[in-house]
Amino acid sequence: MKKLLYIFLIGGVLFTSCTDLDVENKAALPQEVVLADLGGFEAVLFSAYESVNDFGYYGQTMMIGPEILADNMQLVQFTGRYEADYVNAVNSGIDIWFNRYVGINECNIVINLIDGEEVAGDQAAKDVLKAEAKFLRALFYHDLARTLGYEPGQEVNGFNLSAILRTEPTVGSADADDRPRATNVQVYEQIEQDLLEAIAALPEAGAGTSAVARANKTAARLLLARVYLYWGRNADAANYAQQAIAGDGSDLVAAPDYVASWDDASFVFHPEAVFSSDLQVPDWNSVDGANNSLHSLLMNDTGGSQFIITASDELIAEIESQAGDVRRGLFNTEALGEEFAKWQGNKGTVPFQENLPILRLSEGYLIAAEALGSGAGDPFLNAFRAARGLAGGVSATVDNVLRERRIEFMAEGHRWFDLKRLGRDITKPADAGTGTLDYEDFRILPRIPQAEISLSEDILVNNPGYN
Repeated sequence: MKKLLYIFLIGGVLFTSCTDLDVENKAALPQEVVLADLGGFEAVLFSAYESVNDFGYYGQTMMIGPEILADNMQLVQFTGRYEADYVNAVNSGIDIWFNRYVGINECNIVINLIDGEEVAGDQAAKDVLKAEAKFLRALFYHDLARTLGYEPGQEVNGFNLSAILRTEPTVGSADADDRPRATNVQVYEQIEQDLLEAIAALPEAGAGTSAVARANKTAARLLLARVYLYWGRNADAANYAQQAIAGDGSDLVAAPDYVASWDDASFVFHPEAVFSSDLQVPDWNSVDGANNSLHSLLMNDTGGSQFIITASDELIAEIESQAGDVRRGLFNTEALGEEFAKWQGNKGTVPFQENLPILRLSEGYLIAAEALGSGAGDPFLNAFRAARGLAGGVSATVDNVLRERRIEFMAEGHRWFDLKRLGRDITKPADAGTGTLDYEDFRILPRIPQAEISLSEDILVNNPGYN
């Protein structure tokens, strides 16, 4: 039997269970996995799952970067972190390039090789692992696409380049090649295909249960709804958003329980989460948590916390502009400013650690409201508002929905992308001293890493303004 050997590019992560993401001592895990059975492929897939937690991805960057690039956060201590993003300096922005392509390659290995006849294992189990890999690949590619390029229909001066599409695995240097960036539509079409195929094979999972640590039908439907919204395909966005939710607000956390729902000591997974990280004891402990966790950067109540970022004055004013909004309770007033109490860092007994919901049901309501618009979208917007202690009778205009998205997903990394996908200028906190960033300014897109350009200078085109 021919056996493929996969060597992890960044840290070996071999998981010991087929039902959860628990691991043994990661430092002692092997760097190599033989792809001869389901266990080997599951190890590769779980490495891709584990990468979601990276501080350079959803562990920090994708949660804070989009907020401080826009108007939801302001710096109160200057330590070098996020200072360029705060003022939208040239060469600032979200850089997730390298690690996402490592994760994409791991997904490609599972998708393309697991059905080989030499791979032992049940076909139904193979199909589920392959669907999980397609979900993760779609998530990774959408994050690359919305970070690196313009959304379809929102291009500036016709520039429509996006990520590099790689759907075949690289398991050795002979497989590596240089290739140009695909267009934004080509990348979105690949994401759509991956998610439609994933939905057909993924299992169901109840919101807030341990099953949301892995891909499932609801998560894939909700991610596809998000992708369609960014794509401007509102009818499809509304369709998949409604498939992901019950539609009457009964699956949302009720207003009296909302603030407590963020206490990770009570809820291992957020009750609305349909896809979430699942941090274990080896993750984010000791120095890592104190230096890099969301709790450390945004709060001030644990020894070793840095607390360098607070809620912007404009965000607090927006929350307080309508009576009864229970989300005001997610802040504590400190001498330096309002700290985000959403990330309390108290999962179990490990300081700074918590599970991070990547997709929540509340997003489905707000996608349905925005995509359907005034009239048809009103019931979804008002069901959501009721669950946050707000009055009903509000029309589902884009501005009304954006107001709720801004507050609901504060410190979850949506604000910059919400303004950008609509082609809007980026508003900034007054304390940043920069004024509004015009949508047609080249700084809306970040630089492709110069090392990548240097390696493929005849093929890889940088974003406008960086050549």
